[in-house]
Amino acid sequence: MLRALNLLFSPEAEWQKAALKPPHFAIVLFISILPLMAIILGIEGWSLVKYGEVFRGLAPRTISFERAVKYEVFYGAASLLAMLFGGRLLRNVGRTFNLTSTYSVCFILIAFGYFPIILVRLMDALPQINTWICWAVGVVLAFRILYHGIALWLRPEQTKGFGLLLVSFVYIVVMSALIHFAAIQMLQGRFLKNVFEPQGAITPSLSAVAK
Repeated sequence: MLRALNLLFSPEAEWQKAALKPPHFAIVLFISILPLMAIILGIEGWSLVKYGEVFRGLAPRTISFERAVKYEVFYGAASLLAMLFGGRLLRNVGRTFNLTSTYSVCFILIAFGYFPIILVRLMDALPQINTWICWAVGVVLAFRILYHGIALWLRPEQTKGFGLLLVSFVYIVVMSALIHFAAIQMLQGRFLKNVFEPQGAITPSLSAVAK
């Protein structure tokens, strides 16, 4: 867990340290990524139920427990699938550049690059902060982590390194934006609305300040 957090503050030093003894992707997944995702999404879900959420600048609305669970489970599962597929994509693109990186290395790069977008869900737990501003902050942090990670772990030539950085960053931006948008639609009852609560459970509330 500490490695994922340290990458936010000193990505270059942390990537260099990790390169000396690269962890296996299963260790990163089950020791770092999944526990932190569970904690962060759990806090966000609790905040949704307690404080509600603001939609389109209108009056705040409370969120039912069932809908909050559906929202967090969807977001977590979709993000995890995006990381797993992203590792495969980065490995295949690397091979076109004559790089022989393993799936484990590529998954770790994508997972740690994606992690800031999940971490800023803690900001998103506050109904006063616009959800897309939180996402944008995560994207900026993701670029910083990927920039140092690809250079220090894959060690490509400069032109190839730029191509790998561009592919991985664009992939994370596009996938995270699509997942974020779909999750918001679900929270508003427009997507998979009958999975957990067939009758809907968003009710008006005046207990929070509009974004």
